[in-house]
Amino acid sequence: MKKKPTKVRWGLALFFCIIGVIAYMDRSNISIIAKPMMDDLGLDKVQFGLLASLFSLGYALVQIPAGLLAEKFGPRKMIAFSLIWWSVFTGLTGLVKSHSLLYVVRFLFGIGEGPMFPSNAVFNTNWFRKDEKARASSALLAGSYFGPVIAPIVTVYIYQYFGWQAVFYIFGILGIMIAAVWYVIARDYPEIHKLVNEQEKEYILENREIVETAKVRAPWSNFLKNSQFWALGLQYFIVLYIITFFLVWLPTYLLEDRGFSLSKMGFAASLPWLAILITVMSGGILSDYLVHKGFSKQISRSSLAISGLLVFIISMYLAVMTVSPYMNVLWLSLCLGSLGFTVVCSWAAATDLGRNFSGSVSGWMNLWGNLGAFVSPLLCGWLEENFGWNITLGVTVIPVFIAAILWVFVKPDTSLLTTTEQLPMNF
Repeated sequence: MKKKPTKVRWGLALFFCIIGVIAYMDRSNISIIAKPMMDDLGLDKVQFGLLASLFSLGYALVQIPAGLLAEKFGPRKMIAFSLIWWSVFTGLTGLVKSHSLLYVVRFLFGIGEGPMFPSNAVFNTNWFRKDEKARASSALLAGSYFGPVIAPIVTVYIYQYFGWQAVFYIFGILGIMIAAVWYVIARDYPEIHKLVNEQEKEYILENREIVETAKVRAPWSNFLKNSQFWALGLQYFIVLYIITFFLVWLPTYLLEDRGFSLSKMGFAASLPWLAILITVMSGGILSDYLVHKGFSKQISRSSLAISGLLVFIISMYLAVMTVSPYMNVLWLSLCLGSLGFTVVCSWAAATDLGRNFSGSVSGWMNLWGNLGAFVSPLLCGWLEENFGWNITLGVTVIPVFIAAILWVFVKPDTSLLTTTEQLPMNF
């Protein structure tokens, strides 16, 4: 009787989901305890926004180097190193009192978390078939967006019993433990993992998009001349600008503008993240299903991404216009949820376009995304101080419309590698 293929790749994808939970809990817990932290350390909104912006700046600056390093050293080492680095600086966030030192800590925290997504893109290219890559990408993304679902509840509980500093100590220790487990169970390729049987290996290799290339480094000169390379990056600038607003300012917005108590805010702030968790998972399944059924990736990736952006525009208008706090949360949940389709299609498209150099392409895309995340806390904090929350939220529909136009230029069916640079790879 023929053996069934093992499912090791999906077990590792599930572990990436856990890593994503830890990463985004580490990133979002600071926004949950913003008020007591600002009161204790004497930070105003602009100064607090700078903490989030410096994280994003550090994160952005390492995206391309992290992609190159992941391609060279493999995702196993890069993920373990990244987890340990950012967990140490998570713990230090609760320790330092000086504003200037706190800015340095959050900047270095961003540098530490930076390799996570480019390394995941390399892992997905190595481990998954072409009709599985959207679902593979959705695993880390789902964990990332499940983190903020539970972060408000967990963070408020820790804060109420142990103080805001303990939030960072506990999450820092947990991250180091997860890094150790990952290093033990992960490998860079299915071909060298002892638990992968021959049937799973053959199943992956028969439809894996890895090509043999004369180049050992990404052909950046060709990439930079390609319009869809720029479109992919610029649209992600806008997407992460919006997502970072939700991550950094949503709890404060619900407290100040919509009158929620701290305990009720924790639940309300988690609902938009639950929505994006659902759409990231369902979007990955739907996108891969369309590819499997023979639809072009232009339809399976780009059209789905555009649909999410258009739903955001309508939902944000309704969120601003409603007077009911609960309807506001409902519409904001639909806003953030709709971006889940765009996010998962962005990462799937990066691996489609990059193939062997998916670390470089995803690093480029995430560089732009985190430049948007750098701008978001500062600009949104300034807009709120000068024009109020309604204007701050309402103007987001303009860049989102631009992002929808940029997706027209992203054509995932065509690899960024030229035909002279790629040949079939034999194992």
